[in-house]
Amino acid sequence: MSLRRLALSALLCAPLAMQSVEAETVLVDGAVNAPGNYQWQDGARLRDAALAGQVNADAWHLGAALLRQSAIEPQQRLKAGVLFDLRANQVHALARDDQSLAELLARLNQQVDAMPVTGRVVAQMSPYQQLLLANNPSLEPGDSLLYPRRPDQVRVMGAVVADCELAFDAALQPRDYLRQCPQHDRADPSYLHVIQPDGVVQSVGVGYWNAESLSIAVGAVLYVPINPLHLSDDTPDLNKEMAAMLATQYPLGGRFDD
Repeated sequence: MSLRRLALSALLCAPLAMQSVEAETVLVDGAVNAPGNYQWQDGARLRDAALAGQVNADAWHLGAALLRQSAIEPQQRLKAGVLFDLRANQVHALARDDQSLAELLARLNQQVDAMPVTGRVVAQMSPYQQLLLANNPSLEPGDSLLYPRRPDQVRVMGAVVADCELAFDAALQPRDYLRQCPQHDRADPSYLHVIQPDGVVQSVGVGYWNAESLSIAVGAVLYVPINPLHLSDDTPDLNKEMAAMLATQYPLGGRFDD
C-alpha cells in the first residue's frame, strides 16, 4: 500500500467536524421563518423543504448550502488527500531549502486541517429557480438546507502574503482584487481559482498575457494557486483539489442566525 493511501486511511478514521442530524429527517435552518428538523418522506424534493422552512425574503439564495450525508465520505477523502499533498510538499520544499514555500504550505495545512467536512454539494437553492425540475432534486435522508444572509465582501487566500477580506464591488475583475492583496513570491502568476458562493469553481487567467473577464459574486473566495514549478511532480492536482475543498465550505460571511 502506498504512503499516500496509508495516510488517507488514517485520516479517514478521524471524527467528522459536522453536526449530526437524525437519519430520517431534513434540517432547514438560517434565514427562514420555520427552522427545524422535518420528517423525510420518499419522493420529497428540495423545493418542498424550502417551502416548509419558509425561506425569508432577505435570505441569500446564492450562498445557501445543501449539505448531504452521501457527500461526506468523498469529501473526507478529498480533505485527507489535500493534507497529505501539502505535507509532502513541505518535505519537498525543506529538502530544497525553500523556507518561504515551506512556511506557506504550513499555513495552508493549518487552514485545511481546521476546515469541517460539510457534505456541501452544488445545488440551486432559490425556491423560484427550483420550479424547474432540473433544479429541484429529490431529498435524501439527513439533508440540511442552510440559508444565510448576504455578506458584503470577497476573500483572497492561498499563495498570498496574508488572507484578505475585501469590499465587494460588482465592477471589479479578478485582477482588480488581486491588486489589493499582495501575492506570495511562490504564487502562480497565470491563473486564479474562483469559488463562487454557490460552490461552483471557475479558473480564470490573470496574467497580462492571458487575462480573462469573469463576474465575481459577493461572498466569493479567490484562491491564488501555488506555482506548479515549485511543487513536487507527485502532486500535480494540489491546487485543483484545494479549490475543490474550499467549494465545500460554508459561504464567506454567511450568517445563519435570525
